[in-house]
Amino acid sequence: MRFVATIIWAFVLSAVAAFVLTSMSGDPYDMSLVIVMTIIFSLGVWIVSAVLPNGEEHE
Repeated sequence: MRFVATIIWAFVLSAVAAFVLTSMSGDPYDMSLVIVMTIIFSLGVWIVSAVLPNGEEHE
């Protein structure tokens, strides 16, 4: 479930970022940019979550 949530949030944030960036530059909105950014964001989040420790162990 966390993978699905990561993909959904990455897609939403990528769509917003692509909209803002293309609006500022005057280019047309491109959905392929959103898909590429979604893949990059999702992989980045999964890699960071795999590298970071799970938390402190309390005894």
